[in-house]
This record gives sequence, C-alpha cells and structure tokens, in this order.
Amino acid sequence: MSTKKKLEISPEISLSIVQCINDAVGDRIKEDVKRHRLVTQNSTPSRIWDLLNTDLCTKFNSPDCMAYKSKRGPWEMVMVYEKCSGFLYSIMREKRYKEVYNKIRHRRRMHYVDILARHLNSDLISTTRQLSFIPTIPVTFEDQDKVVEAVQKLLENLLEDNVVLKRHVLVLFEGANFQLASVRAVMVNSNLDIVAEEDWSKYISIEESIIVDQVEDANIPFNNPTRGLKLTAKADKRKRSAQIRKIKKENEPI
Repeated sequence: MSTKKKLEISPEISLSIVQCINDAVGDRIKEDVKRHRLVTQNSTPSRIWDLLNTDLCTKFNSPDCMAYKSKRGPWEMVMVYEKCSGFLYSIMREKRYKEVYNKIRHRRRMHYVDILARHLNSDLISTTRQLSFIPTIPVTFEDQDKVVEAVQKLLENLLEDNVVLKRHVLVLFEGANFQLASVRAVMVNSNLDIVAEEDWSKYISIEESIIVDQVEDANIPFNNPTRGLKLTAKADKRKRSAQIRKIKKENEPI
C-alpha cells in the first residue's frame, strides 16, 4: 500500500493536460512523420515536445488557467498555471525523472525541477523519510545560493503577470510506438522524493488512431537494395549462376 498522499486536482485540468500529451505522442507526431515522409525518426522524441507545447498554449489560454513559455538554457518548455489552486504544472517523461532523481547527489548544478521544488515545495516531507530512523542528508549544489535568480529567470513571464504560486506539480508520462501508456501527477520535495501523487492514466483516450499507417512503395529507391542500379554483365551472370545452384540444391533428394 502506497504511503504517499493523494493529490486532489481538478478533473478538467487533468483531462486537458492528458489530452494534450496523448495527441502529441500519438496522432500529432504520427501525422507529422507521414506528411514529411520521414525515412528516419531520430528527432521524433524531441519533436513531440514542440507539438505538446503548442497544444498546451492553445488549450490553456484564459485568466483562470494559462500556459506560459519558459526557457532553461537552450531548452524551451511550457508550464501551466492554475489560478484557483496556485499550482504550476510542468511535464516530463518518467524515464527522465528517474535519471534526474537517481543522479541528484552526483549533479553539480540544479535541474529546473530542483529549482521549482526548492522554491515552492521546500517544506514538504516524504512520508517514507518520516518512517525512517536514518536522518536525510540535504542535497547540495554548487549553484544553490543562486536559486532566487534562477527562479526569476525561469518564471520571468509568470512573474510579469503577478501570479501567486503555491506548489509545483510534475506531470510524468510514458509512451512508445505512438501510444501513451501512463500519466501521473506528482509533487516532489527538495530532494525530489515524491510526497503526493495522482494517477491520470484513466484519462488516456483509447480511441483508434485516425492516421492511416503509410505503406511504403517497394519500388522506391530506399526500399530497394540495388537502389535502382543495373547490374554489370559479369555481376548479372554471377547472380544467375547462384540462383541455378540454389534451385538444384532445393531439388536434391533428402
């Protein structure tokens, strides 16, 4: 049985965020790949974020719930602010959260999740830690004395609108093969321990994809090993000889 506290988040907010993630990792990226007839998909994991961020800005655009673009180094992201609760939502892959969490004592500089957790969730204590007799050693970073400046830079657009922030909520998701597998909302403390969580997987749409899988033409060059090139007479003779040997071998008695 989980000892984590349960988050209580508006179903409308939960559903809307899940829909944006579901579309981005599903039909939106699938359509993008098909439309551009991409032979390889090395940039797909990163491109999903551009589609997701765009959807978030479109979906959340009201005084009560607004999407804000932020920048951390070269990486641009979008966070959602809900006025009623004062919650600030950011989105991350489960795999990435585990990497950031597992390396927390080896990292020299703060990740943006560290910054938000220390700014908004610093007073939260993990239930697991409370049950342990071993005291928790606070994690330290080389740049932790600059957390105020880091917050101001990270939340510049929100601070300009004079928003009142109370907590940071991290939305974690897993997906593969153009399908969203799971989504949950968690609240982490300064050591990135999960203090409270809520499963949002029930909001994942299971409707069949409206994007028809593209059937590649077997005759186009990149699907043809010979690339459309004609064999030389010598190579053609060698190929026919190999075929004759194969036929003779198949007709030999067992």
